Amino acid sequence: MQMFKRLLAILLLLIMVSACAKLPVESMSEVKDLMSRAYASGAEQHAPGEYQLASSALQAAELQVSNRDYAQAVKTLELAHRYADEALRITAEKNKLLALEAKRVAAKKKQAELKQEELQRQKNIVQQRQREELEKIRQAELKLQDVAPKVPVLVDEIVVKVGENLATIAARKEVYSDSLLWPLIYKANRDQIKSPEEIFSGQVFIVPRDKSNAEADAARHEAMELNLF
Repeated sequence: MQMFKRLLAILLLLIMVSACAKLPVESMSEVKDLMSRAYASGAEQHAPGEYQLASSALQAAELQVSNRDYAQAVKTLELAHRYADEALRITAEKNKLLALEAKRVAAKKKQAELKQEELQRQKNIVQQRQREELEKIRQAELKLQDVAPKVPVLVDEIVVKVGENLATIAARKEVYSDSLLWPLIYKANRDQIKSPEEIFSGQVFIVPRDKSNAEADAARHEAMELNLF
């Protein structure tokens, strides 16, 4: 009876040891899932030390499992779990900081763009005002041109038109604008004119421009005395 009790105790102990040292499937799966999440979040870059320790611990646990050293594998997986958690925590903090920095840079860029847009808007306003002022000046100049008397271009010679006489020629704006000055034309073109009353269309007469005021007054006096036209 005593022997049976001892065998039963040994059997219970073996069962307990066997239960404690079973294959850590769930722990292995959980650590691998943590490692995948850590890798996806960028832990390999942001927490390289912790990520590498977790990876090494996971590899060691896998080797221990293959050697059926389940008890040690459980402890190694706990270590891997702790390092993976730490890698995730550090990575989350750095990602948060990076996100804040990205928002700050984006806000600064947006502010610069808004400032540039405002400067361009102000520039456009100034340019528009300048264009409006130039247009006002141009319109004012056009009005002045319409109001101001047009100064005729004086000629040094003329062509006789059909139906003209020396008085109507002298009255032309580009000649003298004074019909009484016809004697000046007559005297300057005596080689072509036999009589003041006989001129012909197509003739080209010289228009003298070197006469003094006294000569002009004398011509007017002569025209009024002759009273030909």
